[in-house]
Amino acid sequence: MSRGLGWSLGSSVVLRVGNLLLSIVIARLVAPEAYGVFAVALTVWTVVSALSEFGLGSDVVRSRDPERRAPTVATLGAGLGLLAAAVMALAAPFVAEAFRSPGSTRVLVVMALAPALFGLTIVPAAFLQRAYRQRTLFVVNGAALLASAVTIVWLTLLDVGPVALAWGQVASQATLVLGLHVAARRPPRFGFDRATAWDSLAFSSPLAVANLVSWLLITLDNVIVSRELSPIVLGFYVLAFNVSSWPMSAVGQAVRVVALPAFSDTDSAAQRNDGLVRSIGPVVLAAAFMGLGLATLASPVVAVLYGARWAPASAALVGLAVFGATRVVLDLLATFLVAAGRTRDVLVVQLVWLAAMVPVMVLSVREWGLAGAGWAHVVVVVVVVLPAYAFFLGRSGVDTVRLVGASIVPLAAVVPAAAACWWIVSATALSPWLTVLLGGTCATALYLGPLIPWFRNRLDELRNPRPAATHRRGRHHERS
Repeated sequence: MSRGLGWSLGSSVVLRVGNLLLSIVIARLVAPEAYGVFAVALTVWTVVSALSEFGLGSDVVRSRDPERRAPTVATLGAGLGLLAAAVMALAAPFVAEAFRSPGSTRVLVVMALAPALFGLTIVPAAFLQRAYRQRTLFVVNGAALLASAVTIVWLTLLDVGPVALAWGQVASQATLVLGLHVAARRPPRFGFDRATAWDSLAFSSPLAVANLVSWLLITLDNVIVSRELSPIVLGFYVLAFNVSSWPMSAVGQAVRVVALPAFSDTDSAAQRNDGLVRSIGPVVLAAAFMGLGLATLASPVVAVLYGARWAPASAALVGLAVFGATRVVLDLLATFLVAAGRTRDVLVVQLVWLAAMVPVMVLSVREWGLAGAGWAHVVVVVVVVLPAYAFFLGRSGVDTVRLVGASIVPLAAVVPAAAACWWIVSATALSPWLTVLLGGTCATALYLGPLIPWFRNRLDELRNPRPAATHRRGRHHERS
């Protein structure tokens, strides 16, 4: 598990850097107007990909008999992928109109090929995840990123317009389909067993809807920004959101692919609950450090990466960076509930989240523009989402008081480091490059430096849990 997590973290960072370099190239090659058109298609793709996955991969990962389930799950995944592709293609004109971006129709139609391919990746990816083969997944995902980059740059230089970005997504998915099946040594096998299908769908359906709602949460804001402001402003917002997703891409996704099989393989609910409490601290530390740097250094980061013409994106990045850090923690909590089989709880949280986010986002965008869009996410998470997760975790037997206590130290340490970084940005007249360098050094010295002993102690607790404490918690859970 440790090797899997190490490779997962390393590959997440490398792939995040690769995506960053690709986004920089794209930002330098295309105008904000063209990127805004592609942002519409990318928004729809994130929703459709969530529908295509349908939670089936998680069902295979946590299954005690994956070989028996695999052919049925493969059939379900392929069918759902084709359905999602058809819906995306047919709805393209209406979606483009909803975004008030008629130029997006052609891009959406091309992008519809991606979910059809995505459905074929579910089973081989799940088997590689079960085996903690993160090094193999890194190689396959790296090849997909390379295929996407080559396709996008080549077609952009041929001046085909925003559709070049859509063909890049299709090339990426095609590479994933081939690479995952070869790496897993599993040629596509399809079959259908009615009992297996119903059992799989009973687990996956709430999770699929929850995933769909989760993606809606980070895409409906795009619709609101586009309609309330403009498609051009949406391009700035999407760029800022992509940067704010670094903590999730580098840490959250790396932890998730290991946490799901790890929580699923525990011998008892008490052991699983204790594992969540012991793992929350290090995850909060990593997420808070990245969110701290991006939030306080938003303006110089955007200037360094994308150039002066993308400066408006920094207004949204401040709040979005804080939200991006919280997403890492929320994803760990959701993964825990999925491993515990409580997919309906995850769905309820996502629905409550969505219901609160839409009105808050509309009001914030109208009153405060891009900055309001970023901070709206933070307000909803603090006021609505975290209390909702605490409620359901308590019902699962998790000691929420200990869970919060394990997060206090890394959260409190953010305050002095953030104040110092804000001062560097506001009180100095350095170039963006020097500001990023000095601010990053300051954040590392004032945040990570003092917390190294604390972090080592938390890792020791993860490696060597205390049997007595675990036993007491197990008895408490049984009584509850």
